Amino acid sequence: MTTALRLVRSAAEGLAYEYDLFTAKGPQVGIWTATDNALVCPRAYRRRDGFDRACEASAARGWPVFQRPTGGGVVPQGPMVSNLALAFDAPKTFKIEDGYRLLVGVIKAGLGGHGVALETGETPRSFCNGTWNLSVGSQKIVGTAQRWRPVPGGLTRVLAHALILVHDTHDVGADAVSAFHNDLGLAPVDANAHTSLEAAFGLPALPDTIIRNAATSALRSLGTITTTKGTITGRKPCPTKQSTSI
Repeated sequence: MTTALRLVRSAAEGLAYEYDLFTAKGPQVGIWTATDNALVCPRAYRRRDGFDRACEASAARGWPVFQRPTGGGVVPQGPMVSNLALAFDAPKTFKIEDGYRLLVGVIKAGLGGHGVALETGETPRSFCNGTWNLSVGSQKIVGTAQRWRPVPGGLTRVLAHALILVHDTHDVGADAVSAFHNDLGLAPVDANAHTSLEAAFGLPALPDTIIRNAATSALRSLGTITTTKGTITGRKPCPTKQSTSI
């Protein structure tokens, strides 16, 4: 069985891959993991005092910092994380909450029996905390975000993204976020506010092919999206309207 997971070296490559999905035509599904550790923060962080020095210190610790166009907070990337990206055209009646319901529904369906244990809501003291986190036992496993922009035909192009903590080394990522926060004068996060698919459910890897199939089915179920010309793919291949935390 071929894998749906795409390995990239750096988070920058992963962000570029998601941009390709966002700017492509038709519904798209991408799943990726970076082999190198990194932190990703909103571009707005550049305005914070000491940002350049904090980036240099983080890179010296083995966690170079990359920037993304959406809001939220700092997140880790690396072998402990997998990312799910869905890109599609949505009608005027489609609301941001619909995008999050679609995204978390795909993840829950892809995790099968484990998915029912996931709870939606904020996870106090987690990195980039948001109201559409997925947690188990008050520990965050999944963070979510969206990026929107208008496209011709009265539709909106949506990029719905989920960061999934897969391996039980997620604590080093949380510690890297805390160190970066400290250099910027921000509050630390709590490594114990997070868990992973491996720690919580004993899953050794993300069931990427099953999640891709669930995503493909979910996108095809949106009656306003035409799939005859667009492609739903896990292969290689602007202004933000709304976004939230991952």
